[in-house]
Amino acid sequence: MVPSEKEAHRVGIFIVRAVLNPSHHANRLMEVRFYTPFLWVSRLGPPLLRHLAGVGEMRHILGARPEVWRTDTHRIHYREQPDAYWYSKLGPIAIEYDAGSYSPALLKRKAETFALRFVGQYWGAPTEKKAEQLRVKLAGFGLEPRFVLAAPWW
Repeated sequence: MVPSEKEAHRVGIFIVRAVLNPSHHANRLMEVRFYTPFLWVSRLGPPLLRHLAGVGEMRHILGARPEVWRTDTHRIHYREQPDAYWYSKLGPIAIEYDAGSYSPALLKRKAETFALRFVGQYWGAPTEKKAEQLRVKLAGFGLEPRFVLAAPWW
């Protein structure tokens, strides 16, 4: 169920509208509404909103509760920091969402850095096709395919 603007406002939720493409290289645009308790989200640009939506979809797929998940919007695209941290029962897990713009060298550096700093890592991509491409690339760096998820957020 999607609340009206009046209903959302009444419970402290802001609606942020954006026109986004589903991935870095997609040629189609779609209008998207994000529901958030944080007004500052309205100041984020489309690429960051798309990226955060993908990270959020990964949280839902993995079944992680919000209280054990941390996303730092200032660190998105920062070289050696993951997009999010999942504080699982096994320990901290790096979460990274690739919308299709990472070079092989950057993928390698991130995967190797995460392997040293976290008990595990999950990667996500916006489509199954991109996830499969990512699985192949990351397998070359020792990451098992089961740790790469298709996370379409739209």
